[in-house]
Amino acid sequence: MASIVLHGFVSMRSESELSILMRNMTEDIRKVRRKVEMGKKIPEFYKSYSQLYSAEASTSSKKGEQFSGYAEAFLKQCSRLKESDADQRKNEYNELVTRCIRCHETYCPGPLTMLKKLKLP
Repeated sequence: MASIVLHGFVSMRSESELSILMRNMTEDIRKVRRKVEMGKKIPEFYKSYSQLYSAEASTSSKKGEQFSGYAEAFLKQCSRLKESDADQRKNEYNELVTRCIRCHETYCPGPLTMLKKLKLP
């Protein structure tokens, strides 16, 4: 396990790179949610997310064969959300959260309850 810094989050515990990245992603998605709720344009929030492919997981079982496909779908959805028109932003945001949920249904189900609460009604 490596201690890394992503988006200013520093772990003093022995957390995996992937875990730290996911925490930062959650923080970013919460900020994006507020932008969507206010009807504002979405900034490019996902530049560091390409690290999904290389970030070390706490155990090898947490990044199986399907993980790369989930990561790719998530990154494409980030781009779709950023480029979306105001009338589609809420749908694109909810689809982004759905991408997170689908991956976590297969890998690391711990955050599922929290992720489901990120959806907009």
